[in-house]
Amino acid sequence: MAPRHQAPRGTRDLLPEESARWRWVEAQAHGVLDRYGYGEIRTPMFEDYELFARTSGESSDVVQKEMYRFKDLGDRDLALRPEFTAGVMRAFLEGGLGGRSRVHRLWSMGPVFRYGRPGKGRYRQFAQINCELVGSPAPGADVEMITLFVDLYEAWGFKDLTVKLNSVGQPASRRAYGERLRELLSPFGERLSEDSRRRLEQNPLRVLDSKSEADLAVLAELGARLPHMLDFLDEADREHWNAVLAGLDAAGVMHEVDHGLVRGLDYYTRTAFEVHDASLASQSALGGGGRYDGLIEALGGAPTPGVGFAIGLDRTLLVLQERGLAAAAGDTVCVVAMDATRAGVTALVRELRRRFRVEADVEARAFNAQMKSAGKSGARFLVIAGEEEWARGEVALKDSKTGEQKAVRRESLAAELEARVSRQESTT
Repeated sequence: MAPRHQAPRGTRDLLPEESARWRWVEAQAHGVLDRYGYGEIRTPMFEDYELFARTSGESSDVVQKEMYRFKDLGDRDLALRPEFTAGVMRAFLEGGLGGRSRVHRLWSMGPVFRYGRPGKGRYRQFAQINCELVGSPAPGADVEMITLFVDLYEAWGFKDLTVKLNSVGQPASRRAYGERLRELLSPFGERLSEDSRRRLEQNPLRVLDSKSEADLAVLAELGARLPHMLDFLDEADREHWNAVLAGLDAAGVMHEVDHGLVRGLDYYTRTAFEVHDASLASQSALGGGGRYDGLIEALGGAPTPGVGFAIGLDRTLLVLQERGLAAAAGDTVCVVAMDATRAGVTALVRELRRRFRVEADVEARAFNAQMKSAGKSGARFLVIAGEEEWARGEVALKDSKTGEQKAVRRESLAAELEARVSRQESTT
């Protein structure tokens, strides 16, 4: 019989085994972010609708099609966050961070919400890691952000990543580029998708980001006649662009120019980037970001430059699991007792749990039943509290990976386990 209630379409439950993999991914990310000197910022999961409409752009798909928008009991117009950056910048202003120091390195992690067609690795509630470097207009900030992005994925086991990047200039050059695109694309209006016909009027650059086969056919037909945003950059933007490329070369980050990369939100300026894994073929993009020098000013703050990115964790976990890279829970210790040793083992288990993941019987089952469960648990270490060993102040310690079993003094058990775990970690 099917359960009466099920998770809403586009959402899912993370059961213990999968949650263990998520914790591993999060722990690896925390390590990289700490080493880069980024601090965590946590913001509400819902904000005023206007915050997202203003920052993402009224014409964006996020605002027009994907926002979870609602009125609360006080008739306030609210929305579940579809991305982190707008809320983080609102908190930056509200918390007065700009007056504390000039440059801020911030990260967030948690659920975001967008209404879209659910699919493999695509959910309506999904998780992101979001990073922001606020306060520096220097190309080096863009380089650090891109390098951090790549280093996060390398910490998860990805290899041979390529950064695709473009410059979307600043508002004036973008308007000029948009007008040129509108001139070229208008004669093909009837062949464009409905979305791109709307975009052509509101924001022509977004046509370049279309996934519609009809739109892609038009763009392919235009071919070399299609201008590049890089051709419309002013001198300052071009200097910034060249410095970013030189910085990535110096950092040893593989990169290539993608003239069709424009990003989907209105607040981007200058550098826009995505990180790709070529082995994923047509679905190679792992995430992206860019510079948003006008965003804080649009929210009512002083002109403040910034650059950031977002990583979708659901798809990242899916790829890791398919490749066998996502670690499960850490090494588990399973303790088995006999009737005569059960009372003493209770204190031993509690002590071990201060340092290790420990499983132990709570039902006073027979020794053979406990051993059978231990075999099914997948525990790395098995601690057997036999009567004779216990009387001598010892337990039997078995390593399920090597098959080795030895008697260990009870007072030395934790140290022995730590030594074995450390040896294992040093060889992986």
